[in-house]
Amino acid sequence: MRKFLIILLLLSLQGFAYSQEATDTTDYNPEKLMLLGDEYRNQFEYSKALFYYNSLLKTDSLNLKAMEYASDMYSLLGEFGSSVKLLRKLNSIDTANIRIINKLALSLQSQQQPREAANIYRRLIKLSNANFNTTKNLADCYWLLGKRDSAEVYYKVADFINGKSLITKLNLSQIAYLNKDFSSSRIYASRGVDLDSTYVPLRKQLGMVLYRMEEYKQALNNFNFLIEKGDSSANILKYAGACNFFMGEFKSSIPLLRATLELDSTDTEAMFYLGSSLSYNGEAEEASNIFNYLITLLQPDPDLLYKIYNQLGIAYSSLDKNRESYNHFAEAFKYNPTDIKLLFQMAMVKGGEKEKGSMEMAKKLLEQYLEALKPKGSNLNPEEIILRERAKIYIEQINEDLFMSE
Repeated sequence: MRKFLIILLLLSLQGFAYSQEATDTTDYNPEKLMLLGDEYRNQFEYSKALFYYNSLLKTDSLNLKAMEYASDMYSLLGEFGSSVKLLRKLNSIDTANIRIINKLALSLQSQQQPREAANIYRRLIKLSNANFNTTKNLADCYWLLGKRDSAEVYYKVADFINGKSLITKLNLSQIAYLNKDFSSSRIYASRGVDLDSTYVPLRKQLGMVLYRMEEYKQALNNFNFLIEKGDSSANILKYAGACNFFMGEFKSSIPLLRATLELDSTDTEAMFYLGSSLSYNGEAEEASNIFNYLITLLQPDPDLLYKIYNQLGIAYSSLDKNRESYNHFAEAFKYNPTDIKLLFQMAMVKGGEKEKGSMEMAKKLLEQYLEALKPKGSNLNPEEIILRERAKIYIEQINEDLFMSE
């Protein structure tokens, strides 16, 4: 306790000594004030340095060096408004000073005044100062102003000046991504990752681009890297789970999607992928519970309702609940009548009821399915070719069953 009191006393005395020194500078000449300001600045004691620079400016208001250093101290202390005020004054006195102009632009940018900062950066470029930092900062300002086309132009210039810049490649990839130019977005992100495969923002960006391009295996590699580096956010876990789902790795997707919902229980997209994974993994009961909960949880758009009802139809079919399965396939078809595969699925579960009326309806649905395939001619995908032949076989079987039952 005694030692603690001694330390407090010493600190108080030190503060008192500075206070006495700080309040009495009348006998200091400008040179000494500048030297004291510089000394404290070099010791990273910015408040003390600022005091002496301001004391000097009281006696010599046009001392450019003191004005610039005081502005620097204000900036380092986070007082950007005071910094800008001094820099404007300096700029009005020395209009061609590149260093002052650049500091003014940076301070304005720090104050979230991108429009005025952009005007100054353009002025710097006209003064033949189109270096990497100037063009990159101008691009940042345009980005904040929502002018993506202009931002893209100057990010490209900055990237040309410094081909090893990761941030320009990240920003160019993000702009292309927002413009739905996924190929370009992938190129920029890949170039950045080639330079530094440990740069997390670029790995995340590349993962998202590859996911949108449906290149799930490569996307998963990036998401797994992020998880290994400690990024277990709900979004990363969800997209890693979704990649596994689309790759048919349901045993891997399920725990990731469960972990997503533990972090964000309202993520309906994660619920859908979890329900679908469970359904395809043979856990139809839990899957149907999730899909039914999704329907009651919110009023999703028609596209989402179509997907949910389709998955419910699959789940109930796995549980041999043919009537429930048929009803949900029918609901899905109502929301998306272009998915003619639903006709085949409805026919299968309806025929499974083995009643005469159900078998007749199944035959009608299969004939409707074959009719819907005709406009495609020979442009059928492998699954459609298989289902077409199965539909023909099932129609023949139904005809035989109906004949034998008469």
